[in-house]
Amino acid sequence: MVSRRRKGIYFSKRKRRWPWILLILIIAIALISFTAYLSQGPGEEIPKKAAILDGLSIDYPNKTFIESAKKILEQAGFTVDVYGPENTTLNLLKELPSKDYGLIIFRVHGGRIRQPIGLFIGGGLFIERCGPESHKREVEAGYLLLGRPFFSNETYCVAPPHYIIDKLHGRFKKAIVIAMSCFTGDDEVMAMAFFKRGAKAYIGFKGEISPTYGDTFTIKLLRKIYAENLSIREAFNQVKEELGPDPHYNGTPILYLS
Repeated sequence: MVSRRRKGIYFSKRKRRWPWILLILIIAIALISFTAYLSQGPGEEIPKKAAILDGLSIDYPNKTFIESAKKILEQAGFTVDVYGPENTTLNLLKELPSKDYGLIIFRVHGGRIRQPIGLFIGGGLFIERCGPESHKREVEAGYLLLGRPFFSNETYCVAPPHYIIDKLHGRFKKAIVIAMSCFTGDDEVMAMAFFKRGAKAYIGFKGEISPTYGDTFTIKLLRKIYAENLSIREAFNQVKEELGPDPHYNGTPILYLS
């Protein structure tokens, strides 16, 4: 009796299950990759909450900037909290990480921190106006500095990078931080402070900028990220190229990514 030999590729009963296992694994990996891709779409932030700290409006009010920023962000699905000068305080700064903001815009004065020997050692955020006895313990401990912004005789409590690291409560959930202030990007120290608190991107400015330049840059950046759905880096590069440096003070924006 002649036995017939099976032609082609076949598997024994023991091995028949392996192609199916392999196929299931391939499908699972593809689904995971596709889900991850969707969750990282350009301009998408979770949670979609934004904060604008507009301490600068006490000296340089700009309602058009606030209205334009809110419109862009709300159309992208954000809820937007705007804090005026009376509410832009150190207490608010401390609580920002616990408020689940995906985007934080500091429209405040900024300045360089200078050692007694005259060396500049980074930038600071002018958060609230301070009197001689304001936050005395933190000032005496070196966590806060006192300073005056350009074209103002008012004294502010200035938050340096180590204040961000040590005094804020909780962690940011991969927030984007935009510091629309002079000298906030002269080095990476302030960016690293926010990264240690969980931020994923930090935009500051090297050198001095005018409020008009900071407002214009930020609106264009928000529009490209949240209306045109560009990545942070691509949006930043396009706006920087379009505007160039500040025409009055020659300051330039800078982007740091964690």
